[in-house]
Amino acid sequence: MKLPEKFISCDWGTTNFRLRLIDTESLKILSEHTTDMGIKKCFQEFKAQSKLTQEQFFAKYLKDQIKKLDSTISNDYCIVASGMLSSSIGMHELNYANMPIAFNGKDLISKYIPFDDMPDLLLVSGAKTDSDVMRGEEVQAIGLINELSKHEKGTLLLPGTHCKHIAFEAEVFNDFNTYMTGELFETISNHTILSTSLTKASWDPSFKTIFLEGVKNGLANMQMQSLFSIRANTLIKDVSGEQNFYFLSGLMIGSELASLQNQTGTIFLAASGIYSILYKLALESFLPTEQIVCFEEQILEKALLTGQQQILRTYAE
Repeated sequence: MKLPEKFISCDWGTTNFRLRLIDTESLKILSEHTTDMGIKKCFQEFKAQSKLTQEQFFAKYLKDQIKKLDSTISNDYCIVASGMLSSSIGMHELNYANMPIAFNGKDLISKYIPFDDMPDLLLVSGAKTDSDVMRGEEVQAIGLINELSKHEKGTLLLPGTHCKHIAFEAEVFNDFNTYMTGELFETISNHTILSTSLTKASWDPSFKTIFLEGVKNGLANMQMQSLFSIRANTLIKDVSGEQNFYFLSGLMIGSELASLQNQTGTIFLAASGIYSILYKLALESFLPTEQIVCFEEQILEKALLTGQQQILRTYAE
């Protein structure tokens, strides 16, 4: 396949859909279109009809949305899609590639799907170990290799609903673990007895002390006995719901980061917004600052595009 002048980045998650027309060389975003038609919703609509196959149904939606990009689209371009589109509820299921995976993405499984009436599709698989799976985060990791390759080994942290810790050495991603930190926090906050003791609040430096207290307990594997103390603190010590909110945040994040306490490699934090603030505070509470690298916002914003660009180049070689 010849490397196209432009490509269409398809970021199709569980709950949202995004297309971006990209200049292949500069990664400049030329046009963008988003909808709330996530993979889950699209799959449900596919199951509710019987005229089209699963691949045809998803292809039709893709074609219809490509027409809404504010630009002339040539069939010489290519659609690059990673993440959930290659899952069982996506367009075409691909097996997970086995770890380890080289920095250039050549070990990922891909499928080239040609079309007559829209740009061809390069579909990219996820990755797996013997005990864990991911779809999408591996492409973000590949998009960050310019910085990662400056270090012999380390761990890349991708915070979120299901946080990923991806270990690498000698320009190879060799292992990863998933932590349900975000989902557990939401579940505890909304669906347990602790919900009445928690009040969501915007971050303020005044919450630092109680947040780090939660981190300390999480690092010490004291999360089970610390959870109900949130309720007790409300009743006995008159601790505010806002303080409890950040204590719980610290407890969950500390528990996630506990395995990094004896880490000798560099820790790379790929997070923005409140995640960047909290994870950086937590990491700095037990690691020397020179061991932590925090990615700048503009690098993170282009991580997926850079990863897709790298895979496109690798595939075209």
